[in-house]
Amino acid sequence: MRGLRIVLDKSVVYGLNNFEVDSLDRYFFQIVPHILVDEILADLTKVADPRITTRIAANTYRVSGNHGLTLNFRTRLADSLLGYELPMDGRFLASGETIVRTKSGSLVTVVETPLEDEILARWERGEFTSEEETWAASFRRLKERPLNFKLYVDQITNAGLSFSPPRNDNNLIEIVDELLANRKLLPNLFFILAREFGIPPDTLTRAMLRWSNEDRKGFSEFAPYAYFCMKANFLWHLGLTNPGLFQPDKNDRKDLEYCYYLPNTQVFASKDRKHHRLMPALLRSDQTLVGGDELKNDLRKISEDWDRLTTQQKLALNARRGDAPPEAQSSLVFQLWRKHDGQLNPSRHLEIIDRRLVDSSLPKEEQAPFTLREFLQTRAKEIKEGVRLSEVELDKLNELHKGQDPTTIRMFRSKVSRERLKKWHPQLTEADLAQENADELSQVYLDPIEYRTFMFID
Repeated sequence: MRGLRIVLDKSVVYGLNNFEVDSLDRYFFQIVPHILVDEILADLTKVADPRITTRIAANTYRVSGNHGLTLNFRTRLADSLLGYELPMDGRFLASGETIVRTKSGSLVTVVETPLEDEILARWERGEFTSEEETWAASFRRLKERPLNFKLYVDQITNAGLSFSPPRNDNNLIEIVDELLANRKLLPNLFFILAREFGIPPDTLTRAMLRWSNEDRKGFSEFAPYAYFCMKANFLWHLGLTNPGLFQPDKNDRKDLEYCYYLPNTQVFASKDRKHHRLMPALLRSDQTLVGGDELKNDLRKISEDWDRLTTQQKLALNARRGDAPPEAQSSLVFQLWRKHDGQLNPSRHLEIIDRRLVDSSLPKEEQAPFTLREFLQTRAKEIKEGVRLSEVELDKLNELHKGQDPTTIRMFRSKVSRERLKKWHPQLTEADLAQENADELSQVYLDPIEYRTFMFID
């Protein structure tokens, strides 16, 4: 996983061409929420357009590069209500993770979504199932229903609170913050959660019991992620109570859903006006909202500049700047990198991959030299042959480590087309790409504990 973490909404994704996406892949890790994938597939309903399958294939290309499918917000929302809170600090939360134990005893988090990746690959080929066509029609019908702001106003009234439609954006934010902090409204929030998010009755009952046992604390403390989702909903729905402030739109439900994925990204890009007006109330200070057109224009310029370079110049630039974009003060991408990373991290991979090492923890007579390449190949093989932990073992680990990550290796594994790999890594030759499984991309990240006793011997 390399590059700044970014979420793009549909309006931005659809506006990019392949060259701009290639630039995005070089400097950003695209976090793909389920709503974005759903919106791409929902275009299957446009049967009158003879080129629609080609367009869906093109849009799928735009989300299947340097990307990761993120955890569905519904799963996370239910966990939040039950007290299983995940970080909201911008780190990526993968939708598919397993923990395996290698024969050497290391615990490894393997991040992969083989089924979803295969579906995206199929869509890129313009292949769709009859079930997907049926689902697309259902999705569009359900997601284009108008938002029911009356539900929110009724619950505010039922709690004995007064409400007047907001006068402007700032007043809307003030009203929502005051309402969600008012203890009189707290019981009614569970009713809204059940109706708006479809929380199962047994989960809701357990959540309410937990809330009661914890002295009915404020929602922001009781379930931070659930609170965040509720705040986004209140902002969107109560904004619609003043037609002069926000006009209803058939895309409101879909645009609102993108907000649920904001806590776990660094950058959010959108062309939607409501997004831009409400983001000040939802984004942290260490996050950035960017306009879709501004991002597109900068990615296009970066692409044009890149294409003018020779292969050797591209290699030299990558060696000098690593994952950082070219230094240009007027570049939006450079400005984002400087704000959110700002440290040059040129890769030393080629420099050290074949240097010889020994494990100093072994007796002298057992310290057989090996290269870093050989070590990583051994680790990759061990991970592939590792044993997946059972639910009982996972529960014991969580209890022992009190929710902290117990693994010392993280592997991101996915399939990427050979053509795409060539764009990312200009040093690759046709012979490299022709090798078996050349389209299988694995990135291994080791905790220092895994190599703390290694010493270079040349």
